[in-house]
Amino acid sequence: MSYTGQTPDTLRPVDWRTASACREVDPELFFPTPGDARGVNYAKEICASCPVRRTCLAAALAEEGGRAKNNRFGVRGGLTHGQRYALYHRRRMAERRAA
Repeated sequence: MSYTGQTPDTLRPVDWRTASACREVDPELFFPTPGDARGVNYAKEICASCPVRRTCLAAALAEEGGRAKNNRFGVRGGLTHGQRYALYHRRRMAERRAA
C-alpha cells in the first residue's frame, strides 16, 4: 500500500451522542404520551445514568431557545419540556438581572 498524502481527520471532535445512555434504546421512550408519569420517570432514569446528560440538556436548551412550552417535546437531558422551558426562562431572567 502506498501513501496517498492524506491524513486521517483525528482533530474532529467525537459527537457527544455516541456516548449517550439513550443511544441503544427505543427513541420513542423519550416521548411519552401526555399524562404518562411512568413513561416520563423511565426516560428520566435513563438520563440520570447518562455521562453526557449536561451536554444533552445544553443542546436542548440551545436548540429550543425561546420556543413556547408547547413547542418543546420529549425528555431531553433528564428534563421534561415544561422543566426545560422553566429552566430556560430562569436563566434568561438571571442574565437580565446581571446585565
